[in-house]
Amino acid sequence: MLRDDAVFEQALSLFHQYSLQNSETVRQMQEKGILPTSPGAGFAVFDIGAGQGYLPSLMRAYAETLVLLEPNPRCVDVLRQQFREVYPYPWGREALDLVRRDWPRGFDLITMSHMLYHLNGIDDIRDKVRMALSLLRPRGNLAIIINQPAAPMARVGIRFQEEEGRLDEAATNRQLHACCHAESFYRDLAGGQAEVDISPIDTPLRAVQSRSDLITLFRMPLLNPLSEAPCDTARLDTYIAAFLDAEYPALSYPATLPSRDDLILIRNH
Repeated sequence: MLRDDAVFEQALSLFHQYSLQNSETVRQMQEKGILPTSPGAGFAVFDIGAGQGYLPSLMRAYAETLVLLEPNPRCVDVLRQQFREVYPYPWGREALDLVRRDWPRGFDLITMSHMLYHLNGIDDIRDKVRMALSLLRPRGNLAIIINQPAAPMARVGIRFQEEEGRLDEAATNRQLHACCHAESFYRDLAGGQAEVDISPIDTPLRAVQSRSDLITLFRMPLLNPLSEAPCDTARLDTYIAAFLDAEYPALSYPATLPSRDDLILIRNH
């Protein structure tokens, strides 16, 4: 039986096979002028929660310095085959001190893509966002990507966490969606004069080839990516199948499903 973290990685790989989210994120950041459109001399990027490296692989052509942080040891093994600067830590005080020691000039762009869900409530989210902001250079930008509350993966994840009694995780996600889509939330963290811009990323899951693929990638929000516990995929898949049948009863394959996110940009003054 595979572990939770291994099943999560399988789901993540399939998600990125059928999603253009990362390329759209890069396009919007370049359009908004926070990521260069050609190699930027001295431009430094720090990606927190790099996963298997899909987003940093698209940013590397535009950054002179690219630093990654990822706590999942299986993902770290993948990242180290592609990138030089990889920190195998969760985002916290220890990681902050190490990165600040090694990169004292800070960063022009910091990205936190789909990692806020794995923190411990709204106070922890505030703390971890403030820590990221503290590493920005003047006029640097923090980019946060999170599901919109109505996104299918947001809804199925929270429902499953509640039914499974994983109430702390469900509470974190409910608090996140209640607070973290508002400009005022980030202005309070960054200072009243901070520039905050929130834009939708509308990149549906396109041409998913089979029901099996769709169920497999929908395992992702149901799992803890750092758990080494044995994964009962049959139980997960039964739950996901019932959700999909209720939400999309007429779905045919290749299938296209909505997958809306928010890109939140915070500029450091």
